[in-house]
Amino acid sequence: MDPDDASSRLASLSAEIALKYGVSGSFERQVRKLGRALPRYERVQARELVRAERALGHAKLQKQVDRQVFERAETALLMHLEGVDASHRRRGYLLDVTTTVLVNVLLAGGVLVLILTFLGPE
Repeated sequence: MDPDDASSRLASLSAEIALKYGVSGSFERQVRKLGRALPRYERVQARELVRAERALGHAKLQKQVDRQVFERAETALLMHLEGVDASHRRRGYLLDVTTTVLVNVLLAGGVLVLILTFLGPE
């Protein structure tokens, strides 16, 4: 497998991950930071791409990179990334944070009312 071709393909994958998930850095760091944000199969394929990227950095290990495995992993990850809507993910995250804060404020207010009701001046 041509290391320059593979490097450019991994760079485009890295750019797509940065766009969709907002994770920057090297491809290996992005995969590590994504963690469970990726479904299990895509995580396995991303780790396979990380192994291929490491192997392509060494002249003797380049021969061990299987082109079909690389292409299958790349295709699986690209198909997943096509289905990710970055604005929808951000909106969902903001709604989760807002909901959590509101529920906590309501619970704290309820506890405060109970305390004032039962322990208030008599």
